[in-house]
Amino acid sequence: MPNFNKLIVLASKLASDEGVTIQEILRDNDMGYNSRSCIYQDFYNLENSFGLTPYKTEKNRGKSGREAIYRIDKEEWNEFKSEFLTRTFSDKERRRLSFMLESIGSLSPLVTVSTDDIIPKLNSIIGDISIDSAKYGGYFNLEATNILDTLLEAQETKELLYITYYGERKQLFVIKCFVFSGGTYCYVMNQEGKSYMLSVQRIERVERQLIKKNTPYPKPDVDIEKALSDPFGIVRETEEFDAVVKLSDGQGYYEKEKHWPDNVKIEREDDHWLYKVRTCGAYWLKRWVMSLGKEAELLEPEWLRNEIRCEMENIVASYQKQ
Repeated sequence: MPNFNKLIVLASKLASDEGVTIQEILRDNDMGYNSRSCIYQDFYNLENSFGLTPYKTEKNRGKSGREAIYRIDKEEWNEFKSEFLTRTFSDKERRRLSFMLESIGSLSPLVTVSTDDIIPKLNSIIGDISIDSAKYGGYFNLEATNILDTLLEAQETKELLYITYYGERKQLFVIKCFVFSGGTYCYVMNQEGKSYMLSVQRIERVERQLIKKNTPYPKPDVDIEKALSDPFGIVRETEEFDAVVKLSDGQGYYEKEKHWPDNVKIEREDDHWLYKVRTCGAYWLKRWVMSLGKEAELLEPEWLRNEIRCEMENIVASYQKQ
């Protein structure tokens, strides 16, 4: 069986503006060819497997000036790349792959800093894949995976579903599936555009309509991109508020190096740092501040500061009990 990665690299060289000679391929140690016959065999494999036909041009180059330059048609190569995903994967597999890539692209620091080289290379092979703010994760059995597949399809097609959640069956549209804090969730909305969030693992049943009706897709009452860019407000608990957290010198440097969304500002002030964010996620902000212990102090808003104080007093009281 031909080496898929080697064929992709070979095809990209043949499709370049300069083309490539046999000697240049042999001198490229990364490609690993050790004979002309192996190269000609992969020329055949490109045609047989990908439908791309290498041909000898009238131009030559090399030390002798007699090395033929080989090419493949660039339009055929571009067509192959753009259709590769649909040729290789079913629609269900494609949706799963896109969801997985969204996970990596948004929350993995390694991929975040490698976007300039990894994502273009991926796109050069399989065409454009959108990288949005979502993350795939959690523990899934077969039933939960099938539910996720149906949700991802409905997200794409804007199909109205029957979703049973905590024993209540409702007709809902799927706005967006995503991962937050290790759990997989989806924003859904009713036919009036009222949106809220569900845990995918806790969805009991998903059913398609037996008779599909042309139900208008409403305008969601949530800006999904804005919601997913709020580091604490995935669950919309309150109206948006401005928060300021005082961070120790060491913690501030650490948080400064993280990949935070644009609505977070981290500024140096004297011997500490100020972390500023506009969010609607009081619960997760409170949990984050408390998890940092003495390295963080919530300065604003006062009402949330009071909640933290009361919770910490209750914690101290519980530890003082015999």
